[in-house]
Amino acid sequence: MGKTNTGIWVERTRPRRTLRRTAVGIAVPMAAVASLLVLTPSGTAAADQGGASGVAPAAAYGELRNNTRWTMEYAYFSGNAHRCDVWNNSLTARKDNWKNLPCEQIALKAGKKAGGPGDDVDGFTFEDRAYDLYMQFGSGDNKKMKYMGGFKKGVWTKITDIDNARCETLGSVARCYVTFP
Repeated sequence: MGKTNTGIWVERTRPRRTLRRTAVGIAVPMAAVASLLVLTPSGTAAADQGGASGVAPAAAYGELRNNTRWTMEYAYFSGNAHRCDVWNNSLTARKDNWKNLPCEQIALKAGKKAGGPGDDVDGFTFEDRAYDLYMQFGSGDNKKMKYMGGFKKGVWTKITDIDNARCETLGSVARCYVTFP
């Protein structure tokens, strides 16, 4: 702040050179982060597996836990044995974008998990019941869970390579949460 000849304090702007340095100081690290992301065959973003970057990645696989009393289904969106009606087929899997995808469907019994290192789960549903869905948006101090809606039986929810999904029993309803690290 500087005082003008009228005696009023006025905030001075920074010189352009400093603004340019600030922009470069932000853009370069952002470009480095973006370069760590690659597209997987399922079309979702995943961390580079450490190859050229040398950085240990976050989990680069979708993981699903069935903590309900019911059998559910999970899928790989690379198989051709079945079709999956996916409501959120977008890069982030957080936007409404209906698509009927070729897939391989597998039953997941109550109390079991699927996915993990070397086993990427791409989506899930309940074939015999509706389910409520909550998804995480933001990260760090800005993490928020958003209710995405109640989905009919057989409607698939896509999870990205960095998502973890957990379904639980709430009375007679299956409630699922999709989060990421």
